[in-house]
Amino acid sequence: MNSAGKTVLLVDDSEMVIRLTSFMLKSAGYKVLTSCDGEDALTQFDKKNIDLVITDLNMPNKDGLQLINEIRNMQYYKFLPVVLFVSDSTISIREYIKTSGATVLLSKDALKEKLVSTVKKIIG
Repeated sequence: MNSAGKTVLLVDDSEMVIRLTSFMLKSAGYKVLTSCDGEDALTQFDKKNIDLVITDLNMPNKDGLQLINEIRNMQYYKFLPVVLFVSDSTISIREYIKTSGATVLLSKDALKEKLVSTVKKIIG
């Protein structure tokens, strides 16, 4: 499977993270939609062809956990894979994924090394 035609929704309140992550994903061939927080991200979910959501945990208005919860309650997007960015890598990863509804937890520290390979594993 290749990345052509795959769309990633990137949600983060940091402009720097949005720019860096968008560049990495676009360079790998993905189409990227961006939102500044969970509330803004919800406006993107109008049956658009979104293949993956990458969201930060800590954001104003609606954080990553609230966003994931709302995605899981939408019939059309219920099973959409979600990567949750966390700054604090000391969190018990297995437990956190189980309770958050995220597909994968990714430390922001590992962003450059693991982002594209993680996305490719999930959606091709």
